Amino acid sequence: MRIIILGGGSIGGSVAKELSSEENDVIVIDNNNDHLEEIKNKEGIATILGDASSPGTLADAGLNSECLLLCLTDSEETNLLASIVGKEQFNAGKIICRLKGSEYKEVALKIAPFVDYFINPEDLITDEIRNLLHHPGSLEILDFAEGKIKLVSVYAKPSGILVGRQIKELKNDLPDYETRIPAIYRNDELIIPSGDTTILEGDEVFFIADEKHIEDVTKELQKLENKYINIYIAGAGNIGRSLADKINNEFNIKLIEKDIKTSELASEKLDNVLILNADAADQEFLATEAIQDCDVFVAVTQDDETNVLCSLMAKKLGTKKTITIINKEAYFDLVGKNELDIIVSPVQITVSHLLKYIRSGSVSNIHKVKKGMAEAIELTVDESMKGLKDKTISDLSLTGDITIPCIQRDDEVLMAHGATEIRENDHLIVFYKSKEDLDLFYNKAK
Repeated sequence: MRIIILGGGSIGGSVAKELSSEENDVIVIDNNNDHLEEIKNKEGIATILGDASSPGTLADAGLNSECLLLCLTDSEETNLLASIVGKEQFNAGKIICRLKGSEYKEVALKIAPFVDYFINPEDLITDEIRNLLHHPGSLEILDFAEGKIKLVSVYAKPSGILVGRQIKELKNDLPDYETRIPAIYRNDELIIPSGDTTILEGDEVFFIADEKHIEDVTKELQKLENKYINIYIAGAGNIGRSLADKINNEFNIKLIEKDIKTSELASEKLDNVLILNADAADQEFLATEAIQDCDVFVAVTQDDETNVLCSLMAKKLGTKKTITIINKEAYFDLVGKNELDIIVSPVQITVSHLLKYIRSGSVSNIHKVKKGMAEAIELTVDESMKGLKDKTISDLSLTGDITIPCIQRDDEVLMAHGATEIRENDHLIVFYKSKEDLDLFYNKAK
């Protein structure tokens, strides 16, 4: 697929690297040469220095009806104008437009109704963090089937009931509720387990559950943590302000921001939120703010180094848990799970939401998991997948690197087994380790 990406910054550049690895023809346009220098040597990426919304620049990129246009610059105005030019002058095939806030949302729907998807990475990130705050112990919570199904990951600890036992014994502990475990991350390897697989201490276990049963399954893997009360947020930029606004009525919040102008803006935007103009990485400041009473320290500044540093400092001074935003992939391997509790990747979240416009079939949701080591996708069984109709999962002879743990049928959620029959209009949740696994699945579905 030919993909034209406007904006080569932290979001656009990272998306370009991800999509170019899947044999897409990727062109990145940016008026900042420094952004392009970081990605121009990456195989599969072509770069153009120029105005992203200029008709001439878009023509140079070869924009046409076969292209996917991703408008991902830091400027909402540029993204909207480029969307309009892309559709009106070049009839771009699909258009995704990034909006950083809500100010343009209503007018954007009016002036650019042809846009296939308005994406707000900041909103997606804050929604994920909010989910994590509501489910102590969870490392990741991903939505499927309009929120009816959750894919959750937690660490297996000695306090967990199932730890040291086989997965098939889970049904004895939860006789009134069925769940599935589609994957385990163990010793830097992602494995697709069977019922005979034993859960080991230190495993990161992915399980399927609905919202109300997340804690029931979690306590099989670790002792339940107390509900969070006191939340400290480092960074009052778009993400910090949005998060504080969303959780203000649910937790006790302290919002910490070093820049005085950003602090003042946050004060204007947020009601009844305590905003502290200070350096979140200042040990003396954190000590005076009773950091030991903090249940979760959330670092969401615009700088990875600052996020890592202040999270490590907060941990050292006694905060119970940290959630840290990291954009640069290189940092993931530098900080281990014993140093930072939860790492949130804006790039992985954004790419996941873009992939549903790139993958084949009727895709409702797709999520990358564990730094892209696997994906989970929600597919509708329609005419493009007629080869699956009326077959059981066993009939598909799936390999060990792909599994169908769950099906949504109308308003019912079914945990899938070998004898489960697939019907027309079912929503299949498919978990797989590589795109090659998914391509083989598509071949069987035709």
